[in-house]
Amino acid sequence: MADITAALVLDLLCCALSVVFMWSTLIVLIGLVKAPRRHPKASRHLRFAILICARNEESVIRMPVKSIAMGKYPAESREVFVLADNCTDDTARRAWEAGATVWEKTSPSSGKGDVLKWGIERICAFGGFDAIAVFDADNVVADNWLDVVNDALQDGECVVTGCRHASNATANVISGWYSVYWDVMNELSNRVRTNLGLSGKLTGTGFAFLVSALGEEGWNTRTMVEDVEFTVQGNIAGRRVAYVPDAHYADEQPVETVLMWRQLRRWATGGWQVVRLYSWPWLKALLRRPSLRLFDSYFAILTGMSVAFILLFNVVALFVKLFSGAAAGSTLPIFFGILGFVFLMGWFTAVSAVALSQKKRRPGWVAVLTFPIFSLILSGAVLFTLVHPTRRWKPIPHSGKTS
Repeated sequence: MADITAALVLDLLCCALSVVFMWSTLIVLIGLVKAPRRHPKASRHLRFAILICARNEESVIRMPVKSIAMGKYPAESREVFVLADNCTDDTARRAWEAGATVWEKTSPSSGKGDVLKWGIERICAFGGFDAIAVFDADNVVADNWLDVVNDALQDGECVVTGCRHASNATANVISGWYSVYWDVMNELSNRVRTNLGLSGKLTGTGFAFLVSALGEEGWNTRTMVEDVEFTVQGNIAGRRVAYVPDAHYADEQPVETVLMWRQLRRWATGGWQVVRLYSWPWLKALLRRPSLRLFDSYFAILTGMSVAFILLFNVVALFVKLFSGAAAGSTLPIFFGILGFVFLMGWFTAVSAVALSQKKRRPGWVAVLTFPIFSLILSGAVLFTLVHPTRRWKPIPHSGKTS
């Protein structure tokens, strides 16, 4: 009897977690039919400090510096700063030769968020800048990126993110999965939420914010996912992240299983850190000033975690029912029904996101059809890091190759 009760509780937990999943689905459906906001051409140019964090990136550091320099935005209204973090190679010299101002950090760093804090404090002390943009060392930036971001920041937005693509989308299935994942983030998360007046989510690079958006606290992130943490901090403070679909940029994605697992573990560990640090502040802010934007902002973070636990509870419930003597004929259909639904939704999400994307270079059809496998691996990372979190931040190496 106890086993049956436990199985029933697990089934009910699956249903409860499905509410989080279905909420995001509802946001997608409504957001897709909502017309996007168009930002008028700004009458002046904000002065941008463009920060590029780099640790031993000599093979790729020229790409973002050169692509920004070749952009349409007036040179006098932008300056590129490469934050060379404890580099032991030729990154600093190559960045300087490409036209960047190079600041070399020699003190220990706990991760990218730590490097950004160091660089942003120097920018603020330096003065003279209206906005800060953040890129990675392997990024290639569209020539109009600063122009369209400038329009958004002067039309009421204070934190914006661009449209991210994989520069090596067709290298193999793994990079293809990442390409699909960024399409999902662009089209079915950030775009729909921006259309509805909700908040999108920063994805590590290709974003910008007004210096005034930092507030008195400045840049102060502590987790392994400084992008998500800064998003949540802003949401709690009443700021949103707006998606700018015409601000295109691309970066290299992992092509090896080991590197993919390292990155997904870091993402998942950071996600748990954000949940632990910000759940109570978020709840207090929601109770103090209830809003749909604040409510949704946290649910958006929990969606991936909810899928992981739906899969886990479904597996545990299956074994509990079988060991308690339940007939396989009545148990297995429920198990495979839930599993099939999650995989079907993952596949449908992938196809929809790729179809809606604006990019010319798309991932291979194998990556699209097998995308639920990537989601399953990501769910595995979420559950694994709950017990064995990543302890030390490690960069993902880049080759500079595109496909």
